[in-house]
Amino acid sequence: MPRIPLAPLEFLTQTRYVIHLTTGKRLVLFRLPTIEPSATPAQNEANGWSYYAMEAECPHAGGPMQDSSVDIEDSAYVVSCPWHAYDFNVETGESSVGITACTFAVDVRGAEGGGQVMLEYPEEGVGVVKLEAVSERMQLKEPKQAKKLDRRDDSAATQPVEEGNTTPAGPAVYLDNNATVCDWCAHILNTSNPEHKIELTAHLFSIFTAREGTTDQMEIGDGTGVNLPAMPPRDGLVDIKPGQMPRAGRGGTQKSRIMMLHALANIEQWAIDLAVDICVRFASFRTKGDESRGLPRAFFHDWLKVASDEAKHFSLLRARLEEMGSYFGAIPVHHGLWESATLTGHDLRARISIIALVHEARGLDVNPMTIEKFRKAGDTESVQSLEIIHNDEITHVTTGHRWLTWICAQEHTDPVQVFRSNVQQYWVGALREPFNTEARMQAGLDERYYGNLVGYGKA
Repeated sequence: MPRIPLAPLEFLTQTRYVIHLTTGKRLVLFRLPTIEPSATPAQNEANGWSYYAMEAECPHAGGPMQDSSVDIEDSAYVVSCPWHAYDFNVETGESSVGITACTFAVDVRGAEGGGQVMLEYPEEGVGVVKLEAVSERMQLKEPKQAKKLDRRDDSAATQPVEEGNTTPAGPAVYLDNNATVCDWCAHILNTSNPEHKIELTAHLFSIFTAREGTTDQMEIGDGTGVNLPAMPPRDGLVDIKPGQMPRAGRGGTQKSRIMMLHALANIEQWAIDLAVDICVRFASFRTKGDESRGLPRAFFHDWLKVASDEAKHFSLLRARLEEMGSYFGAIPVHHGLWESATLTGHDLRARISIIALVHEARGLDVNPMTIEKFRKAGDTESVQSLEIIHNDEITHVTTGHRWLTWICAQEHTDPVQVFRSNVQQYWVGALREPFNTEARMQAGLDERYYGNLVGYGKA
């Protein structure tokens, strides 16, 4: 079988890469710890790591497999599509749902001396255009002043970055190893420094997942005895009513784009809090009916992953604002998202319906238009960040849909009707077009959910 050189082994240091082939096809390369090391490493093993390649689009609905979650089942790695949780063995491509993903053998033998990691591929004459690392790193602040805006552009929305706006005040406070998920979530909700909030959120997801496959799983907790703020505190922000927010314009000027990015960064920071809040506030949730059930650990994993993604998104936007000469906090913000969270704080079904399946789904509708404005302005750096955010948010709506559907399955109710009932009760006004029907379908929301739907809740 033809073999395609990918990269020297020493260059591969991250968990996953997207392989862009000359045919236009995309694959995912996984670099995962070898499960059962042996004296004679397999073809795809070297230095304690195993390498696997598979198609980059889920064969079910085209979900991005580079964003899949990774688990170990029966001494084999299984990856789950972030859109609809279809699972695939990374070596065989087999799944528990009967469909099969295409996988490709990787050969790393002899690569230690600088040789190439090779991909076995069934077509002749195919090469690699690019090997793209999939990064989960947060863009944390560096201890230096951000660049000043080019004064030839319209800078009314920006101010010189003051000392203290670029670095967190002291180190973040970490909890000890006995802290529960609820303890950590309450701690993050009470953390006012945005840099610390990013750092702690990423750390929580990291340690939760690292301990899942061990005998030392992190205890969830029941949400009692923790201090939840009425509204998470914020450092250095001016809070105003949503209707008083200045208009951002159409993105044609740097001033306009800064205002758009600032508004999105505010949303992403609230989204961090919303994702950790759902874990602690509903830790003791039980379904209704004769066979009442509590929430499985997968629920907490999924929402902590959402929180970590939102922290990544906030860090990307905050970093981009500073590259453009502004900073987060230079423009007033509002807390409309938290008002929706407060309104639905008594019912997990309502919380998921309004936050994940209305607010976040609305992001899927408007993101492509926002991205196009930045692309027309030639702001490719911002476009790259916004595209990462949009792709992640499809998975977040999927998470909301998955867990509302799970609750309804336990309670023998219709998730469409439960969603529509909650919107009618807790949302004001109609859900209006335009709808990104393709992205919504990818997340599991067909038109039955949102078509011709008006909320009659109190403003």
